[in-house]
Amino acid sequence: MIRLGHINMAFVAGLALVCAGCASSGPDIAYVTGRVTMDGKPLAHATVVFVPENGRPAGATTDSDGNYVLNFSEGRRGAIPGTSTVRIMTFRDADQDEDGQTIAGSPETVPSQYNTESTLTFDVQPKKKNVANFELKSEGRLASRDI
Repeated sequence: MIRLGHINMAFVAGLALVCAGCASSGPDIAYVTGRVTMDGKPLAHATVVFVPENGRPAGATTDSDGNYVLNFSEGRRGAIPGTSTVRIMTFRDADQDEDGQTIAGSPETVPSQYNTESTLTFDVQPKKKNVANFELKSEGRLASRDI
């Protein structure tokens, strides 16, 4: 069984890669935006990660209305064209900002079929503005977490 604590570390490492890099170089990417809902309501502050078959993942955090725009690297918005596995999660460990203020963590509310055992995919089309909306259902098993 995959534990959420281990998966969270992988997401954090993947997102760190998403945020690193040079704004003017790298592979061709295509713009991707969308909206995530769960049981018909916006899923706010969720992490959305597109993991392509080959290459670097792209990620974003949804706003209060569940909207997101994928970030590939600093200054570059989008994702590598082709089929990606999509992982959506709400779990975050508590952290601190640059000023040392505590940022509250959040529990996982998204069933594992959308994150640790994701069945979601999206085919990113090159040279297009892709819209990837996801309508999730809260039924399902939540991933367990190491404590």
